[in-house]
Amino acid sequence: MQISNNASFGYGQLGLQRSQNSLEQASANIANASVASLKDSTGVNTDNVIRESLVDVKTSELNAKANAKVIGAADDMLGTLIDLKV
Repeated sequence: MQISNNASFGYGQLGLQRSQNSLEQASANIANASVASLKDSTGVNTDNVIRESLVDVKTSELNAKANAKVIGAADDMLGTLIDLKV
């Protein structure tokens, strides 16, 4: 019997990579908006960018946690299958 669980691990890993990319983009947006607000004394537009980017940071964190749970569940399932097989 062949035990294959690559799809679950692959989806979890892909989700983690996407979460990391999203976090990097949100962090760059915050940094750029902060620099822009230092140059512009009003800071009206940059406040919105920072707020939206902070929400994106939290969303990325939650997505990463969910994808880590997917990987953990796939690992548990594979371990159970191996225990049953042996």
